[in-house]
Amino acid sequence: MRSILLLAFLANAKLGGAEIWQQDLSKDMRIGASTEGYDRVGLRCGVEKMTVEFKTTEDFSGVIYTQGNFYSREPSCFLDPVRGRSFTMSIPLHKCDTEKDGDKYSNVVVIQHDDELLTPGDAAFTLECDFSKPRDRTVTADLNGSKKSRSSRSTRSSIGLIDVDPGSDRKKRSAYVESYGDEVALVPRQGYSTDFGTREASGVLFH
Repeated sequence: MRSILLLAFLANAKLGGAEIWQQDLSKDMRIGASTEGYDRVGLRCGVEKMTVEFKTTEDFSGVIYTQGNFYSREPSCFLDPVRGRSFTMSIPLHKCDTEKDGDKYSNVVVIQHDDELLTPGDAAFTLECDFSKPRDRTVTADLNGSKKSRSSRSTRSSIGLIDVDPGSDRKKRSAYVESYGDEVALVPRQGYSTDFGTREASGVLFH
């Protein structure tokens, strides 16, 4: 009888410990959106791909990948650098779980310091290339007085800092910057950068 009671007590204690551990994990292990560990994130929107550039504060040897492609590790969607501070990914607009809404393309890229686990200090960024803006028409006159028209589609590019947790709401951004051009860069604590040599960026928001 004593043996049966002891086993029942140990089973209850084990279950209770598991519940406590789960509660602690859910309350204390929130990862959030980090502004530490990187100096600059740049985005260039192209016809067939979006190119993202990262500059980290210190040597980085973790992994960088598009959200949803950690396990597939497809080369265009996953980067596993040996060590360094400057990295570039070229993400195809029709691969790597890139979402398409008309002429608007978006994806999420994760900077993860540990090769296997998400930990506090990791960061995730929404990348968006919007080609849906109306065409701007420019009329020019040549020496003969005839008129020629040239049309070009404007591009809006944007970067948002979000919670790295895959289940988080992408619309809740801790920082955001956009540019009415095909290139934009986000710099923590400075808001935005235009050192790509393109048009003015605007709309930065930090909480």
